[in-house]
Amino acid sequence: MVYATAKTLTDKGEVILILRNCAYHGVNRTLHSSGQIEHYQNKVYDGSVKAGGRQVTVTRDGYYTPINIIRGLPCMQMEPNTADEFNKLPHVVLTQGGEWDPSVLDHILTDDEDWVSKVKRKGDPIYKSPFDLRGEHENREPPTIGNTIDSPAGPLNEGPDDIEVNFHKVDATMDIYEAYHQVANLNQIYVYEGEGMPDDESDKHADVLDDDKEDGIEAYPPAETKPKPINCSKHRAQFLHVPIEKIRRTFQATTQNAAHVICGGKIQQTLKSPNPALNTPRRNEGVATDAMFADVAAVDIPGHTCAQMFVGRSSLLADACGMVSTNEFVNTFLDCIRDRGATDKLISDHANYEMLSRVEDTLRALMIGHLKSDPYYQHQNFAGHRWGHIKSNLEWLVAFLAIDPYCWLLALNYVCTVMNPTAERSL
Repeated sequence: MVYATAKTLTDKGEVILILRNCAYHGVNRTLHSSGQIEHYQNKVYDGSVKAGGRQVTVTRDGYYTPINIIRGLPCMQMEPNTADEFNKLPHVVLTQGGEWDPSVLDHILTDDEDWVSKVKRKGDPIYKSPFDLRGEHENREPPTIGNTIDSPAGPLNEGPDDIEVNFHKVDATMDIYEAYHQVANLNQIYVYEGEGMPDDESDKHADVLDDDKEDGIEAYPPAETKPKPINCSKHRAQFLHVPIEKIRRTFQATTQNAAHVICGGKIQQTLKSPNPALNTPRRNEGVATDAMFADVAAVDIPGHTCAQMFVGRSSLLADACGMVSTNEFVNTFLDCIRDRGATDKLISDHANYEMLSRVEDTLRALMIGHLKSDPYYQHQNFAGHRWGHIKSNLEWLVAFLAIDPYCWLLALNYVCTVMNPTAERSL
């Protein structure tokens, strides 16, 4: 620790800095302690101007000394002074004399229960996000309570003795599950173990196990994968009775070989950005949207009288979300993003509920563009074009199965679910 002097530049010209109890090692630059300088009632603003700082030291005498940021470190421009300069230039003291004890600045802020009010300032910037800590939009429209429509078939039987089981009736739901199971599991895996193993295979694997047991190695028979052909004509009822060739192309165009999802085992080490746009999967296509309205409320749902359609511009993927009021558009849009991913842009008409501030906040936070067509020109909205095909299939399904009008939303979701994986010539 030495006493030293140096010449530097200030707002009032050149001055002589008086450095008392300064750390001197005689190599390269001299090290200064901002805490030691501020303890002498000087102010050090060593933040970079590019980061909103001031890059200046303000002394108790009113001198402003500039600070340079070099390789991220604050530096003061100083040079050795001569004896003549020491006698002619004004002196500016940065640090006090006597023995310097750094512990005089010690202060444990976490021991103070009221530390928040002491560190915050009125001029501090406040970050306001439309999303909460869980990523949910804080301005979601509260669900509107509508009139629940009972099932046309009447209430379900409560007593187990009153349940009627018809073993000869074909359950369409089970057929759908079977069809999708075969689509997702084209290559089924057969593993023979224990009693289920054929006799000839059991003898062969028993010899392998005996040899491995002698070596102290525990061995298991390998899994055998066998492809199973799909009977396309069997699934016509689940594909709206489209031609068999179209069903065959649908199976060929879909991926059916994903066996598992690879994920890491150290999720605690995952770094997550606070920007919601970086934590949301991207859909990589534009999505067109439009609303359709029904004459009656949907069955078993609290008064849904309309549905918001979301149609992928490239994939033709369609989703129908029921609504009681058009003000719930932002809720359905967020549900679509959660299920499918954030779109590149939203294509809509000039409906007022599609241009609310809550919708704009969501688009801005997730970096989604917004393309609006001209009012009263529905042919400009791609969702209206796709809705024409969905509507024709919906009307055919309602007439073919004699569906009750109150089940319109269930039928609409079924048609969209079937048309989404079905092959299209435009794809």
